[in-house]
Amino acid sequence: MSDVERTDLNRLRDIIRSAQQQGDQYPVDPRARVTVGTEGEIYTGQAPAGRPLSKVQHGTFAARVRGREVEDLRWAAKHMPRNTQFIEHRDARGWCYSFLSQMGRPYTMFAYFDGVSYQVKLVEPRLEGLVGAHAGHLYANGRLCLSQSGGSGQPTLEEAYSKSVLWATGMDVVLAGFPFPFSTNNEFEYDL
Repeated sequence: MSDVERTDLNRLRDIIRSAQQQGDQYPVDPRARVTVGTEGEIYTGQAPAGRPLSKVQHGTFAARVRGREVEDLRWAAKHMPRNTQFIEHRDARGWCYSFLSQMGRPYTMFAYFDGVSYQVKLVEPRLEGLVGAHAGHLYANGRLCLSQSGGSGQPTLEEAYSKSVLWATGMDVVLAGFPFPFSTNNEFEYDL
């Protein structure tokens, strides 16, 4: 009988659920750990010494992503423009929304989760190449630069949406011939 067949599935389930309830993705206590051997063996608790083992991350599987989407759908229904639509296509999954900026210009944007953060692409008006990425915080592919960190996204849909609305007002100012108003490197008084 192999190690896989001897694994107590009830104990395995209990260890994983307990870790998830406690928010402990990598338990320190060996009795509360699950490891995997080189041939797919699953060990609960103390594993055999001297064998190469891989730690199992004890957090939830895909429920976290699905849970995020469910939460985002609820949030979007209450907080985003009435015209917001969730688009589910093989090439894109996210929220398409339109609004009028503070200066009355119509904008259509698409917010999506890229696996790390929420990104926003400008759909309309087509402004790519009109202003530089630094001056307008708009990349050549239409993606907005919403933060100075790596992927230039935001951690939540709420933050990506709200920052994209603020960005649109900043872009209106740029299109009026002034520097982007929400950057620390631009010291300028606006009279619009």
